[in-house]
Amino acid sequence: MRRLFARLICAVLLAGPVSAQAQVTSQDTLAYTTASVRLREKPFANARALAALPKGAAVRLYTCSQGWCSVAVSQLPGYLLEEFLTAQAPQAATSQGRGYINSQGERVRSPTRTADGKPPAGATAHCRDGTFSFSRTRQGTCSHHGGVAEWLRE
Repeated sequence: MRRLFARLICAVLLAGPVSAQAQVTSQDTLAYTTASVRLREKPFANARALAALPKGAAVRLYTCSQGWCSVAVSQLPGYLLEEFLTAQAPQAATSQGRGYINSQGERVRSPTRTADGKPPAGATAHCRDGTFSFSRTRQGTCSHHGGVAEWLRE
């Protein structure tokens, strides 16, 4: 019963803003990051970063106090800002296929191979390994595919 009560308190507190005096205690409550965050060694913004966690990462939540929560990720203890945690599990992302984020912060499809060897819509380069790239800049295009064999459009 005590454990269930602690879970309910955490869920309610993580659902909205919490006063700096609030103290939450739990042994096994899961929370999820709402953004890419750094797990800190101590509850201070300038404390040593232990790990970088992606948005939606599951963390074991222990206590929250004065805006910081004591958590563990894969048995690595640390602290995260409470404002970047939620009790809601992330929704499954809609599959956009493989890709990467380029230097301008844009999502770009990974190079792909076509059955007929013709460039797919939006392709910008033909790589030496036979794949087609969708890169938006010339730097690094086809870097893991043998380099650029042919540019398809300027």
